[in-house]
Amino acid sequence: MKGIRAVVTYHCNFMCSSCRYKCAPFKRGIMNPLHLRIEVLKAIEEGFNDYLIIEGGEVFLNAEVIYKYLKKLKDVNIKKYVVTNGYWGNFDIYNRILYDLRKLNLSGVIIEYDYFHSFFVDIKTVKEAAKKVLNNNLDLIIRANICTKDLSSPEDIKTIEDIKLIKDGVHCKVIFEGIKDFGIKEILNKRWQKDEKIILYKQR
Repeated sequence: MKGIRAVVTYHCNFMCSSCRYKCAPFKRGIMNPLHLRIEVLKAIEEGFNDYLIIEGGEVFLNAEVIYKYLKKLKDVNIKKYVVTNGYWGNFDIYNRILYDLRKLNLSGVIIEYDYFHSFFVDIKTVKEAAKKVLNNNLDLIIRANICTKDLSSPEDIKTIEDIKLIKDGVHCKVIFEGIKDFGIKEILNKRWQKDEKIILYKQR
């Protein structure tokens, strides 16, 4: 699998100590939709054509820009995913937002939740976000940051317990990413980019 990871903003409503991009509420700016399209098409020509992950930052803070991204890429035959922290789980308007995004060929939503995110959003809210994703016939993936390979740290144990609660009665995939393995230096490492093309918003 060779795909594209586009980091379109560093603006986020959380400040997680595990954040690989050092996102924060005070950071501003977001990638231009046309620029994203140009970079995605370049990456596809290079063979990174299995999937596109759009993330930040919290991209759902700018839902209208997600519309613009997907409209620009609607004719591009690639699976498209958006990463979120799920803060919007209790807001009914997101049922409509997800419905509209699916019409623009969004394939699925990746909800990032783990020990580090639990300080900012409760698990009930995340479960509601997960339900909204599935109710709109979108693929659901839970992505968690872990500290140890054998999941033995107190943080990892808490993460596993929470993911079990989220998965209860919910069909989804789970992806674990090591904090040390996925820092910004590792993400920019050329050897790592053999499997995933990274498109970074420049104004960090």
